[in-house]
Amino acid sequence: MRRIEFGLSEDKEEKLRKKAIKDACKDAKSKADAIASSLGLELMRVSAVKESGGYVEPYRGGGFDYAIPIPTSMPEALAPPIEPKEVEVRATINVVYECR
Repeated sequence: MRRIEFGLSEDKEEKLRKKAIKDACKDAKSKADAIASSLGLELMRVSAVKESGGYVEPYRGGGFDYAIPIPTSMPEALAPPIEPKEVEVRATINVVYECR
């Protein structure tokens, strides 16, 4: 079975990876604010940050088996069953805040 894989150019991947990291940082801050306020604490400053890596999930299409012979009497080639889909870019950030 053969598949087609769609990815991103290096420049586009780098740009989207940086955006995913920025979005993860905003999300971490928002969650830390919610946790701190629910405990009656105030966030003071960031004491540690660790990026656990980003991930680009390519789009894999196809899924048809080329081992099955296609009759040569067919006038047209069969188009592969490819559905539009997005390439996903994710990042994970761990942030430690000092509170008071």
